Amino acid sequence: MTDQRPMDSPDSPVQVLIDLARVDRNLHRLHSRAAARGVRVRAHVKGHRTAELALRQCAAGAVGIAVTQLAQARRYVAAGIDDVVIAHPWPEPWRWRETAELARHCRVSAHVDSEAAVEGLADAAAGLGVTVGVRVQLGTGLDATATPDDHLLAVARAAAARPSLRLDGITAYQALLSAEDAKDRVAVGRSTAAYALRIAALLRGAGLPCPGVAIGGTPTADGALAVSGVTEICSGAYALQDGGMLAIGACAPEDVAVTVVATDQEAADRVLDQHPYPWQTAADHQRLASTAPPGARLSPPHICALTPQVRTVTVYEHDEKRRMGIWQVLNTQDTPPTRPVKPRPPKES
Repeated sequence: MTDQRPMDSPDSPVQVLIDLARVDRNLHRLHSRAAARGVRVRAHVKGHRTAELALRQCAAGAVGIAVTQLAQARRYVAAGIDDVVIAHPWPEPWRWRETAELARHCRVSAHVDSEAAVEGLADAAAGLGVTVGVRVQLGTGLDATATPDDHLLAVARAAAARPSLRLDGITAYQALLSAEDAKDRVAVGRSTAAYALRIAALLRGAGLPCPGVAIGGTPTADGALAVSGVTEICSGAYALQDGGMLAIGACAPEDVAVTVVATDQEAADRVLDQHPYPWQTAADHQRLASTAPPGARLSPPHICALTPQVRTVTVYEHDEKRRMGIWQVLNTQDTPPTRPVKPRPPKES
């Protein structure tokens, strides 16, 4: 029988701990490397899903956040984040309206991959009297190069033609799809960046603005940073790191800032064995979870798969020596509105 106790209850069989000293070292490491190259860092909050850590990333130099769920984006904006990228090319019209609504309260840019999405966002923004930024998404995470050049040009032209939109540039993300890819993670980052720069040159050659070239991914960031012309790195796992990043050499053991305390084997299996990185096997997960004695401290295999399963994290200053508090994990999912929503007044400046 699966344990049904909520993950934030005092007697939960699984607790998630965060070491802020390690977090701060991780933030400084990526931010300083990017700054030395003149590249911005955007924090993809899927790697922790907490407003507190998002604010810490921005205070440490991140230009803003990336998030996929608009319901979560509103929570971050309410907490004080003022620069948000909706990092998924949503095709639903009701999301276009909600994206435009969010632009009343902060700077917003949304990924787009179709002319229909461009027109829908433009109409929604014009109706509210706001400007929404757009980033043309190149292909998918499975293949950043999959979309034909003429389609990308058509999407960019459509965005540049609408006064209610701001063409912020392009964005690319190439996942590591196998253990072989993981070994070549730096080369994958370089090739993804080189492809994105070719598309940027294509847009500029057609007379279109392309101020931003954003590349996503923590394990490929080293390669992308090595390519001149990249303007932004969007990274999720870099703040906390995890066992998967450790396994491929993307971080060192002392960089992993998150620990799962498992007092129940079944619960550990249930939480840790979810959604492995492509270079991890089910056997690796079972070995990590099932051999852990009660009270064991474990590095989660994949931090982005862990955070949707918990409601809170406990934060310490250093190696569990000083407890700093409990942070809520923001896992709210978008739902279509059931009735017309009156626009909220813009945030006072």
